[in-house]
Amino acid sequence: MRREVVVVGERETVVGFALAGVSRVYLHSSKEETLKLLRDLLKEEKVGLILLTHRVAEELGEEFKRMVREKGPFPMVLRIPDGRGYRPERDELEEMVRRTVGAEVVLRREGE
Repeated sequence: MRREVVVVGERETVVGFALAGVSRVYLHSSKEETLKLLRDLLKEEKVGLILLTHRVAEELGEEFKRMVREKGPFPMVLRIPDGRGYRPERDELEEMVRRTVGAEVVLRREGE
């Protein structure tokens, strides 16, 4: 089954992804509306990846974190920086790989 990519975030982020060809982009307007949207998206079998900006995820708080913890393997939910940038203390993609693989993946250049 082919799965879709969905982007949820601020105007700059969703416009950028729409211009890059992502057809399902949603503008964050309020905490309540975005939480409802995410509940619905997490139930859709055709959604494979949800990209959500860090700032929106932080605004959604504990309820969002609980939703992600309780979901199945799909869709994957990944937080991304917005147009202004964002450097979290912990790299979520690295953390996801560590949980999935069971080990930390370290990349080095030849000769190091």
